[in-house]
Amino acid sequence: MGAALTVWGITACAGPGGGRPGSPATSGSPGAVSATSIAPGPPLSAQALKSIALTGDDVAGTPHISLDERSPDDSDSTFPPASNATCQTLLDAVDATDASVAVDQNINWLDSIWPGGATLASYPGTGAENAFDRARTSLTTCHDFTGVGFTGKYTAHVEPEKIPRLGDESIAFRITVPVKQAPDLRSGRRVSVRNEEHILVRVGGVTGYFTMLAMDRSDHFPLALVEREVARMAKAQRA
Repeated sequence: MGAALTVWGITACAGPGGGRPGSPATSGSPGAVSATSIAPGPPLSAQALKSIALTGDDVAGTPHISLDERSPDDSDSTFPPASNATCQTLLDAVDATDASVAVDQNINWLDSIWPGGATLASYPGTGAENAFDRARTSLTTCHDFTGVGFTGKYTAHVEPEKIPRLGDESIAFRITVPVKQAPDLRSGRRVSVRNEEHILVRVGGVTGYFTMLAMDRSDHFPLALVEREVARMAKAQRA
């Protein structure tokens, strides 16, 4: 599993340069951010993906941003699939399980114990378009599912979210999971809610997957950072 922050997996800035996460993503009509309209070409290499990944210079004050290469052979999960096959298709599609190569990042935000994540993935031919289509189609019917993760069994609710047009095409959704917290993390409620934002963007033959984790509130992956990454994804394929 890549940068997904869900319990089955591993784990807003004021303009460019960083800051604390949490600013609401701006809703807007399609075209708020111009599409790239890049025809898929040869897959980018792992080194090319790493060269355009987010760094500490992009997120000022961030203690640590990991950068890990992943091949298709590394994508097999030891956990059983989600109870809803459509939801499992959605999770596999956004996590780029059939990409030629992917680069995963975990982002430890400044002054926040909850991480963010990003995955850049490159596909041959129309692979990126097909993966995006599977995610978009699955999102229309995936609403609830149960599964097993590092913390044990869980029940999840999936809800689409509206975001500006990013890259060639983009979708966003939120997953909420009721969880029992450790005593030192209790929020005053008997059961807290793990709240995850998921954004998938396609630019040509490359996808960018961005995730944000919070507990008992709705945080958003900084839109300025997503836009910056989308621009790099386009530039790398035009080179």
